[in-house]
Amino acid sequence: MTIMHVELEQRLSFCGNLPTLPAVALRIIELANNPEVHLNDVARVIAMDPALVTKLFRVANSPLYGVRRKATNLRQVLNLLGLQGTLALALGFSLMASSRGINGIPLDTEQFWRRSLLAATACRTLGERLGLKNLEELFLAGLLHGIGILALAIMMPDQYATLLDESGDRQLDGSAVLDVERLARLERVRLQVDHTQVGSWLLNRWGLPDYLCHAVAGSLDPSDPLVPEPHRSLVECVALSVRLADIWVRPGYWQNSPQIAELARQWFGLAAQDYVELLGSVGAKLPEMAELFQIKTLDATEIAGILDQAREALTVRNRQEMAALASGGHPPGTGVAAVAAADFLAERPVTVIGSSPPAGLHPQLPLDDEYVFDSLTGLFNRAYFEDILRRELTTAKAQNWPLTLVLVDLDHCTQINETRGQAVGDQVLIVLCRLFGANIRRHDTVARHGGDEFALLLPASGAEPGRHLLARLQELARQWEPTLGGENSLHITFCAGLATYPDSGFAESITAEELLQAAEEALAAAKRAGPDQLFVYGQ
Repeated sequence: MTIMHVELEQRLSFCGNLPTLPAVALRIIELANNPEVHLNDVARVIAMDPALVTKLFRVANSPLYGVRRKATNLRQVLNLLGLQGTLALALGFSLMASSRGINGIPLDTEQFWRRSLLAATACRTLGERLGLKNLEELFLAGLLHGIGILALAIMMPDQYATLLDESGDRQLDGSAVLDVERLARLERVRLQVDHTQVGSWLLNRWGLPDYLCHAVAGSLDPSDPLVPEPHRSLVECVALSVRLADIWVRPGYWQNSPQIAELARQWFGLAAQDYVELLGSVGAKLPEMAELFQIKTLDATEIAGILDQAREALTVRNRQEMAALASGGHPPGTGVAAVAAADFLAERPVTVIGSSPPAGLHPQLPLDDEYVFDSLTGLFNRAYFEDILRRELTTAKAQNWPLTLVLVDLDHCTQINETRGQAVGDQVLIVLCRLFGANIRRHDTVARHGGDEFALLLPASGAEPGRHLLARLQELARQWEPTLGGENSLHITFCAGLATYPDSGFAESITAEELLQAAEEALAAAKRAGPDQLFVYGQ
């Protein structure tokens, strides 16, 4: 399947420092290609590498395999993992260990393997959801999909450093997160080949099965006519998983969730709710997989935040389609399925950037991205939040339930920006919004209200529950001491002002603007009292 420039193929063939496999891994590949192989043969080979044995035991006895009794000998481990599972894990552990010891390459190998592990986890999880039996093959295909990047970084470090630099999305802390599709486009222009072709060539050289070579070659474009039909589903699994991995790796990529969900529908017939549940399943497995492979990954709060952002992006897109349908338009993917998807998503736990109201309770709001989202945090912005406030207040009056509005202001934000820099100040705001998002209910909303100020809206929540929630959030912020910017840890506190309809003495005629004014007065009182204060309007 792989067609490469002759000169580059010659360079690859004679390159002495390409990624190599330990003798044990190579022997396992040979055994895996032998239909007559017995697990006893595999056990004898693996026993030659005590470090690998230890890692396989750790995987076999992890929650991922859900066994009731722990494996106590190597044969039990191999029976549980199977030959393909053992091959996948042996290759993964071996390649990660060997690549970390390579000096002088321009690639961030920690980020590279984090992304590879995420793709592998997503690929295996997708296979589970589709009822496929070749789960370990899927895991291995996902894990190795980007191996060509590592090979090119080793073979031509100076030339490839330029491509990697041009393909990176620069972050606030000065680091860069790789955009592999942009990288592949640059590779095809500068090298006449891309890393998927190089990776496929390398796997073939190692003697790995054809299905893996095809999966890697088609990982960015599974529609390639060179993909054999018997392998197309596998290749599409890998291609979807690569995009799912980017949701976790690339900041802001969650906004592409609607497009990825559409690919899941086209390739596998997955509905929106299936896609959301797939994302959740991957997120649930990330901590365990990261621990097993000793890869640093997202913490629980970050995982929850990204999940909610991806859900919300899909919700907003479906609401747009519903609005277009109602006005007589016919955007792709609309109709009963789109309405059902939007209703389903609106019921899911959405804690980081807010939740959509039940269909039919409120008039449809404009949903273009600039109107809805804050560019730094991904939260709802002030304009959209205040529209939500108006409609939620109308609902609270109609349903005869309370509505609590909270305004939060970060203490010493100006000082942080002046002493640590604007980038560090921005990071604090981003992580603080994730703290809020991880600790509110699915029907609550959090938004950036401007500068260092956030707004929280708590439907059907009175003043006392709201006060307890804010006190808890303040305590969590006090316990968090990030070491951002390479200096001493920061001590984060914030002030909060809370106003509740009708608990704060408001009549039914109160407007959203008046409730907001009350919350602003409460916040001002809290700030006058000093840092880390909470004030409830009317108390």
